[in-house]
Amino acid sequence: MNLSIIKNAKISVKLTLIYAFMFSLVLLILSTVTLYGTKYFLYKQADKQVNDISTVLIDKINDEAGEVSLYNKDFLADLPSKENMYIRILDNNDNVIGQSRDFNYDIKLKETNGRTKHLEQREKHLMYLNTKLNSKNYGVVYIQVVKDLESEYSFIKILFVFLAIADFIGMVASIVVGYIISKKMLNPIDNITRTAENISVNNLKERIEVNDADDELKRLAGTLNNMIDRLQKAFDSQSQFVSDASHELRTPIAVIQGYANLLDRWGKNDKEALEKSIYGIKLEAENMANLVEKLLFLAKGDALTQVVEKKEFHLNELIDEVLAETKLIDKKHNIFSDENEDIDIYGDYKLIKQMLRIFIENSIKFTPDKGVITINSILRNKSIYISVSDTGIGIPKDDIQNIFDRFYTVDKSRSKEKGGTGLGLSIAKWIAEVHDGIIEVESEEGKGTSVIVKININE
Repeated sequence: MNLSIIKNAKISVKLTLIYAFMFSLVLLILSTVTLYGTKYFLYKQADKQVNDISTVLIDKINDEAGEVSLYNKDFLADLPSKENMYIRILDNNDNVIGQSRDFNYDIKLKETNGRTKHLEQREKHLMYLNTKLNSKNYGVVYIQVVKDLESEYSFIKILFVFLAIADFIGMVASIVVGYIISKKMLNPIDNITRTAENISVNNLKERIEVNDADDELKRLAGTLNNMIDRLQKAFDSQSQFVSDASHELRTPIAVIQGYANLLDRWGKNDKEALEKSIYGIKLEAENMANLVEKLLFLAKGDALTQVVEKKEFHLNELIDEVLAETKLIDKKHNIFSDENEDIDIYGDYKLIKQMLRIFIENSIKFTPDKGVITINSILRNKSIYISVSDTGIGIPKDDIQNIFDRFYTVDKSRSKEKGGTGLGLSIAKWIAEVHDGIIEVESEEGKGTSVIVKININE
């Protein structure tokens, strides 16, 4: 349950918990290190004090010229005064020779290896050192030095309480400050969310405000703005596409309805009107079928469902085939190829053929009778160049960049007369892009147009 609550919590809460946990962990580590470091230091100091007193006693007992005898009650009087330090000296029979005032510890002399020991006795913490000494003057004696660690432990307790309070305050502060900082840091995300909620199909003009800091949120906002730009462009194109398609379909439908009304009124008995109506209906139906077919092609291309069957074939054979078919259909123009190299290409045979036919049909439409149309293919620097050139009317310079847009026609009245829909070059561009190719157009009004398709050969 707790995990699910954390999982479903806001990002600011999650960040706060992470910050608080990390900060608290660091505090605990620092407090532990401080506490144990202080304890270690105090123990080392106490250890040193015990050893120092023991050394002084050994030297004093071994001093043959000593003024005060070991059995004298003043023997321990001139030792250095240390806080909470207690001394006892015993003979080989465990009889007390001398001891400090208030020495009331019962510590046995089992271990005399010269190492300090820790002992808890009567709720007191002690550090002691037992030393066995073979002296010349007094024989075997035992020296016992005890250090009461009460003040050290009191200091450690106070330090522990202080660190615990400091850690608690630090944890609470880390939660409060972490939440405030995380909320402030995530404000841009809230702005992005609010802006995204206001964006719809009918409102694509809003953009996310980009902050000055060059961070991840700025890059996210920039990426989303670019995405919205692309969406707006796509929606605009779609709206224009639907509008143009509706306009293109409205005309043939109106013509068909007009001929149908003509037949309904008096065309049934008028042979001339009947033939004219049937011809007009067939022509417009054919135009509609052609338009719908192109629209379906482009729709499949946009949806990535258009079938592309690539294989290796001879490009020169394809161009020869297109030339032969075009010459059979069109007898009014001089159509030939003066440079058709033997090139192997990997692509869709039918689609490339369709692309060439689109270029050739446009050249035929806009090239006067007896004009020249040339289809060439060459291989240069691992790139295939396919060109269709004519001596037609050319394209105005300002229109060249738009001729591949859907439903775009340079001269709508003349294009309508010649049966143009403004979709052929859009299809040709899609075919070129499917083959990793680009299309370049060179044209001059009154002199002609050249369309060059460049396709790179992949190793």
